[in-house]
Amino acid sequence: MYKLMKSVIEIIEQLRSEGYINDFSIKNDTILDDSGKKTYRPEDLIIERIERYEGDSNPSDNAVIYVLTAKDGTKGILVDSYGAYADPKLAKIIGDIPVREEHDLQDK
Repeated sequence: MYKLMKSVIEIIEQLRSEGYINDFSIKNDTILDDSGKKTYRPEDLIIERIERYEGDSNPSDNAVIYVLTAKDGTKGILVDSYGAYADPKLAKIIGDIPVREEHDLQDK
């Protein structure tokens, strides 16, 4: 969707304007919101979509942005590298979060 954008920052800014204002992170196999006060299990979240960014010259510039919504309505993003630089702990947790089906997105 955001393939014409030049940087991860531009993609994130667009997502912020769509209401995905929180940043999620992982700690001890738990997903935290940016305040560190709310924790989420994979079943508490849904992946709305996944955006990938590939840098022009360096494989370390590759990023994947997970666009997430929690059952409590919290909307945000979780950013990771992909390929050789991906965080294996994050990959395990992300693998347990359901992904919204494409036909579900059309119903929004």
